[in-house]
Amino acid sequence: MSIKAIIFDMDGLMFDTEKLWLNSVVMTNKFHGYSVSESLIIECMGKRQDKIDQILKERLGQNFDTDKFRKLNKFYMKKEVEETGLKIKNGLKELVEYLQKEGYKLAIASSSKMERVNERFKQSGFSSEPFHVIVSGDMVKEPKPNPEIYLKCLKKLNIKADEAIALEDSENGLLSAINAGIKAVLIPDLKLPSKEVLKLIYKKLNNLTEVITLLENENKI
Repeated sequence: MSIKAIIFDMDGLMFDTEKLWLNSVVMTNKFHGYSVSESLIIECMGKRQDKIDQILKERLGQNFDTDKFRKLNKFYMKKEVEETGLKIKNGLKELVEYLQKEGYKLAIASSSKMERVNERFKQSGFSSEPFHVIVSGDMVKEPKPNPEIYLKCLKKLNIKADEAIALEDSENGLLSAINAGIKAVLIPDLKLPSKEVLKLIYKKLNNLTEVITLLENENKI
């Protein structure tokens, strides 16, 4: 079956937000007396907000004020973006241009709320116009690794699972795509998935530019 659509994760895959978040936690720790570890934040990456809150409370105590912590994180993230801008990941522009030229359908399956999705595009200056479908975390009941978000993307794109490739950087994202029957391609960011998950993925690439080569090879099969 030929590939008709490419479905993108957003944070850590399209935009360099994971380092941004990590930096914000460092600043929150430094100036507000928190001691949230880097390893805990990396564990939370790729998860929906409610799941992140659950993990933080499990690790740091049920009285941990996740709302206050998040507000401080957002403050420092916004400050850094205002100073340096939100960087897009290597190869994103080239890949999107290639996909448009070749007639692929483009979609985004992000655990973030739609408000955050729109904010990311605004902060980066990158256009969301090429994407035919965007499904955000607040549009589904179950977060990744549940396949709901990818199944919703497939339905909106009006294609079958074997006609799509999912691009992900997180373990939960990969599992979500795999559970939906979609070929999952890993482009790692800060956290590498477990060996068990790596055995299940379709391909592991170094950056988004390499997706072009992958698709060209797919078309030769």
